[in-house]
Amino acid sequence: MKSMVLDRALLDQLTRPDPRLPTLERWLVDHVWTEQAFRAAGSSPKDYLISGERAVAERERVLSICAQSVTFELAAEPPKTRSVAKFIESNPGSAVVIFDGCSLRELPRLTELARASRREIVESSCGRAAVPSETDCFVADRLGLGLPQLGPSQLTSRGELKQRGIRFYYFKQAGEHHSIERTDSSLLLWTRFPDQRYTDSTATDENLFEALWDGLDLAWKRTVGAIPADRKILVTSDHGYIFLGAGLNDPNLDGLDRPLQGKRFRHFEPGETLPEAQPGLWVNTERKLAVLCGRTHNRPQAPSASQSIYRHGGLSLMEMLTPWLVLAPA
Repeated sequence: MKSMVLDRALLDQLTRPDPRLPTLERWLVDHVWTEQAFRAAGSSPKDYLISGERAVAERERVLSICAQSVTFELAAEPPKTRSVAKFIESNPGSAVVIFDGCSLRELPRLTELARASRREIVESSCGRAAVPSETDCFVADRLGLGLPQLGPSQLTSRGELKQRGIRFYYFKQAGEHHSIERTDSSLLLWTRFPDQRYTDSTATDENLFEALWDGLDLAWKRTVGAIPADRKILVTSDHGYIFLGAGLNDPNLDGLDRPLQGKRFRHFEPGETLPEAQPGLWVNTERKLAVLCGRTHNRPQAPSASQSIYRHGGLSLMEMLTPWLVLAPA
């Protein structure tokens, strides 16, 4: 992907008082993470990842200088239509599939799999993670089902789902199989793939992305492929992730994670003093929450410090913006 040219038109676009996020979303979906970009990278998942990440990292550096308020747009509540509950309410008897930790980068692969499943794509756009961009926060803040902060494995017996006529299926592994019953209930399927891969011993460089790309095929077959053909389907994710490969770290943000004890976010106790908000550190005094923004190497939640350059929990374009792919009945 070609390097960004910071001309007058782009500068005006990024510094105008109107919301900038919709334009950034379209840029990511229509130009960066596309089938055309994948082919331009020689149809190599690894090269496609690096090429796209360079473009996004470059754009984020410019935003950090001239449009820091984009962070507040990312942290704001998304449109009410962007919730699982609203989609099901608007499409009775539909199905929702959540690929845990799937990002906008994987949109070309999801599009390819939808085509192979003979599913017309009705909409391809962006969903939104919660703040911080963690799974349990998404369950409470973005499902729209009135649930507390829970892990997806705890949803199986929740009364809130049964009251809304939603049948829930949880997949611990990409290849796990469930028989999807043919009932009038709406369906919610949640698979731990690809999130389960980000902190294992292979998450040391861009080569993991090759495995994620391949693994989506099996995860898709077990979830989307198992849903009755007459169902409309939403394919989405609870959060994305940042990729901190070589040259993709912002050195200006080094050390900002110290008040967060090396994490990408931290909830402070009632008696603790919050750090001051500054570029690269978003602070919410009401929630006693501080969140790392942007691309900085912080202590990874992985078996060792040399592992896991795939991380989430912070506030950045690639952590917060997620796939929102609506498929027509087959």
